[in-house]
Amino acid sequence: MSRPMRNLLNATARRTSLHMPAAQGRAPFGRVDAYRLDTTELPTTDDLYRPTGAIAEAERLMAASAGCATTLMLHGGSTAGVQAMLLYACRRGDAVVLPRNAHISSLSLCATAGITPVFAEPSFTREGRVYTTPEAYAAVLDARPDAYAAFAVNGDYYGLQADVPGIARVTHARGRLLLCDEAHGAYLNWRADLRNAGVRGADLFVQSAHKTLPALTPGAWLHAMPGVDAERLRSILRMVQTSSPSFVGMMSLDDARAWMDVHGQAACERLLTALERFRRQAAALGFGDGQAEPPEGLRYDRLRLVLRAPMGGECLQQALARHGLDVEMADDGHVVCILSLLDGETRLRRLLRALKAIARETGNEERSTLEPSPVLRQPNPWPTRAMPIGDAAFARAEALPPGETAGRVSAVSVGPYPPGIAWLTAGDRITPEIAALLAQTPPQRLFGLDAQGRLRCVAEDETLPAGCPSLT
Repeated sequence: MSRPMRNLLNATARRTSLHMPAAQGRAPFGRVDAYRLDTTELPTTDDLYRPTGAIAEAERLMAASAGCATTLMLHGGSTAGVQAMLLYACRRGDAVVLPRNAHISSLSLCATAGITPVFAEPSFTREGRVYTTPEAYAAVLDARPDAYAAFAVNGDYYGLQADVPGIARVTHARGRLLLCDEAHGAYLNWRADLRNAGVRGADLFVQSAHKTLPALTPGAWLHAMPGVDAERLRSILRMVQTSSPSFVGMMSLDDARAWMDVHGQAACERLLTALERFRRQAAALGFGDGQAEPPEGLRYDRLRLVLRAPMGGECLQQALARHGLDVEMADDGHVVCILSLLDGETRLRRLLRALKAIARETGNEERSTLEPSPVLRQPNPWPTRAMPIGDAAFARAEALPPGETAGRVSAVSVGPYPPGIAWLTAGDRITPEIAALLAQTPPQRLFGLDAQGRLRCVAEDETLPAGCPSLT
């Protein structure tokens, strides 16, 4: 009998995970039989889209933990929450202000719902990490009166936190809603050192429980602050999620909340202490702290572990994999790890042993013979829009090798995953620099390419709407 998926999962489970899902093989209240518990909407259960029983109570308890007015469970991950937020805030023909590191799910929704994404001018840390200032949001909101919401990312893969209060001030001063993708920050509801986006000024925000808490993939929450029409939001959510939710997944969300309510703050503080000690030990081996001093007004989430890799991030990732450890991501000079709140200290000890062995094996050389991929180099300049995103996404297209696409209009959004930053969105004019950047990056590290590693471009004889070349 052939069971390829079972074989795959058994082999993966024998390795040490330093990536999401953050449960990393452990349930907060012991093992459960998912097949025995799996069920559906019955008179004796509940209905996610019209909850009156256990689901309603679980959402009420989570809203109290997050300090918000309403919480909706998401069994379609943060993707469903991001798309529901945008549909709530914007109508067809409206615009939304996005940062350059907005998740692909927001761009997909703009294409299908007829919403125009307008990008705020990005800023960069010394390491080239993207962030967006309140002033950049204000400039776009003033220039685009059709932008009825601003969208922020609070907590990127490196743990860099956005200036949510500042962005909220400029957004609310103009009578607009602030939506926040806080996918990597579900544990902020229980942290003493950092607070969640709603407390800091967002009107709607999404958190992926499975990324940082002991919850099953793709469990997440959509939180709404006072003033949001919760019933309208729930009706919109039904449009972007299946009508057959996973009750086991919703149970894992509630279990993660219950465990965090009792143990969360202490667990976060204990892991923060262990991580600071680990960073000193790793630095002594040559693997320094990858969370350098952030720009003024910004902070890093210190529960996110970023290590400098003198031999190159991808090379260190491969070396750790040979020692049985799988990390969240690598760029050209760093690796990023996620630690479980349930047994993070144990995993740090395994990681330290592996780093000691790698340091002995390589002498911690400055650069190995394997040149890492430039997976996080940012486009310079960023592309300009030649066609509305929805028109381009559904236009007739042809697939080309990335290196042959300069001057063409992209029919897809494409970029490195992780972290999911789109170098191109559908409708963007492809610059020679971006074409070269795509050609230099292994296709398996990019989202948006087809199975042959080709980039879909709008067919050259596709009629462009009048005036589109002037769109920005």
